[in-house]
Order: sequence, then structure tokens, then C-alpha cells
Amino acid sequence: MRPNLPVEVADRLRRDIFSGRLRPGERIDQDAEAAALGVSRVPIREALIALDREGLVDIVPRHGVFVWSFGPEDLADQYEVFGLVSGLAAERAAQNLTDDELANLRAVHAEMSVSRDGERLELLNERFHMIINRASGSRRLAWLVRFLSGSVPRGYEAGGWQIANRHHATIIERLGARDAEGAGRAMRDHIRQSGEHALGVLAESGIWKA
Repeated sequence: MRPNLPVEVADRLRRDIFSGRLRPGERIDQDAEAAALGVSRVPIREALIALDREGLVDIVPRHGVFVWSFGPEDLADQYEVFGLVSGLAAERAAQNLTDDELANLRAVHAEMSVSRDGERLELLNERFHMIINRASGSRRLAWLVRFLSGSVPRGYEAGGWQIANRHHATIIERLGARDAEGAGRAMRDHIRQSGEHALGVLAESGIWKA
């Protein structure tokens, strides 16, 4: 088994949960998921344990694994916490970011501004935030941001990548000015608006309809 296979499976299941393919409260058929992904039950089981730690599934002994029965209020709370922690990381980064890290951040932003490849944009977006989180100077804080990012939907940047890039430009501007308060505020606004956009899209998809 590839070392990162459970991570790949968890990512796929996470997307299926937030897309509505696996609906809130639904029992997950591990055999069916293993067959669909062409893997054994071992990486499925390990992935579900990881998702249980994230709060996205509930493992009920002798009954099975069920998708977390989350509603819009639950997701809004998670985005709020995610934004608060991400804002703190940005505040710390404004004080610690090196010139090389700032240059890397600008290079990532420049590529994001011209790319039209969805998968590439998601990868670049992760890199953008990773640079900031690592520059916070706190491994624990960076880990917490990474953990929380797994508990919210991906690919729902605030109103689309064009708007997200404008948010990123503001964040870079505040980081470059070593404005900790401004960087934190810009990051919190970015996460909040991304959350509002995600909630709107998910509601329209009918994920919470009975």
C-alpha cells in the first residue's frame, strides 16, 4: 500500500461529503467505497479514522460509520474558528516573514492570477496559505490551521478565484507592510467570505434537503 494512499482516500471521501454525494447522516458502505476507488478496505478504514478525528464522520461501534449530520450553522461555526486561527497565523507571519518568503508569496499569487486550471489553482492556493502559516513561527499554530482546513469544503474560494486573488493581494500588501493587525483582519475577511460563498453554493445544491 502506498504510504499516502489513506490520505488520498480521505481527501476523496471529504470531497464526497461536501459535494453531497455522501449525505449527512448516511451510513458509509466501506466495501462499496473500496470497490469504487479500486483499493482494499485498509486505506478506507484508515481514511475514515482520520475523518472521524476531523469530525466529518461518526464511527459507531457495531453499527458502522456515518456521515456527520451537519447543518449550515455547524459549517458557519467551523469557518469562523478557521478564520480566527488563520488570522492569528497571518498576524504572526507579518512579524516573521522573510524577504524570500514574501517573494515566494508574490510569485505564487502572480501565477494564480493567470492560471485557469482548477486543480493547479487549488494547489497554488494551498501553497499560498502554507507559506503564511509556516511563517507564523509556530509549528503548533501551523498544524492547527492545516487541521481546520480539512474540516471545511475545498474549491469554494470567495466568489471564485478572481475575487480570492484580490483578497490575496490585500493580504500580501499588509504582510509586506509588516502590518500584523491589517494582515490578520484581511485573512479573517478572506476566510469569512469564502465560507459565505461555500454555504450559498452548498445550499443551492440541495445538500440539506430531506
